[in-house]
Amino acid sequence: MKLEIKDIPEHIAYTAEYDVDCYDDFFDFEAGTNSLQNLEDLMHEENPDVVVPEIPNDYNYFTHPAGVIPEGRMHIHYYDMVDRKGKDNPDGKYRFVTVPAVKAATMFWEGPNRTIPEGIARAFALIEEAGLEIAGDTRTSAIHGPWDREDEAEYLMEIQVPVK
Repeated sequence: MKLEIKDIPEHIAYTAEYDVDCYDDFFDFEAGTNSLQNLEDLMHEENPDVVVPEIPNDYNYFTHPAGVIPEGRMHIHYYDMVDRKGKDNPDGKYRFVTVPAVKAATMFWEGPNRTIPEGIARAFALIEEAGLEIAGDTRTSAIHGPWDREDEAEYLMEIQVPVK
C-alpha cells in the first residue's frame, strides 16, 4: 500500500450526522434498503433543482475526527457533493455546507466495512513514515460496497487524510 497526495477541491455538499457501529448499519440487507439513498431521495424531494453528480463524478464520504482511529460506536458525518446549495431540512436531517479544499494523503483499502479502522490506522502509519502531519478530519469515500458487490472482500474504500 502506498499513499498518493491529492488536491481535493472545494465543493458544496449536503451533510448529516449519524451514530453507528459500522458502515454496514446504513444497509438493511434483508429489506434491500440503503438509508443513505433514502436521505438523498428526501433531499431531492425537498430540493428538486439540486443535482448530485452521476458516477464517475459523484463524491460522497464519511468523516472521522482528525487523528482518531474509529473503534466501537462512531459519531460520523456523511457528505454528498451537489451542484448548489438548497434549503436545509426543516427537521435537521441534513443541511448544506461549503467544504474547503484540502491536500490529502490517500490510499485504497479493500475488504469488509468492519476493517476500515485497520485501513485508517495503516494510513496514519504511512503518513507518519512520510513525515507529514494530519491537518483535518479523516474521510472515507466508498467506491464499491454492498450496492454493487456481493462479496465483502471486494468492497473498496479510498481513505483520505488531510495533511500538511
